[in-house]
Amino acid sequence: MNADAGLFLLDPATGQLRFTAKGCAVLGSRFARAGIDVRSLRTLEQARAAAIEVTHQERLALAATLKGADPVLDAVMAELPEWRD
Repeated sequence: MNADAGLFLLDPATGQLRFTAKGCAVLGSRFARAGIDVRSLRTLEQARAAAIEVTHQERLALAATLKGADPVLDAVMAELPEWRD
């Protein structure tokens, strides 16, 4: 089963995208933490760019939480820009 099933609708003729109520419920708060309102995304390209930004923000938050907690993890993650900041 597709993990995206029921989260958004995409019109293949126009490329217009709309998040369903389920999509807003599942993804809304996650995107909002990165300052993005899922209801404002109108194309698949916009949604992909937003997802990249959400993921980046989540990596920064995770790095801030975990950095310095475990020397082995610090050694493995040291090359990531999010870990060095």
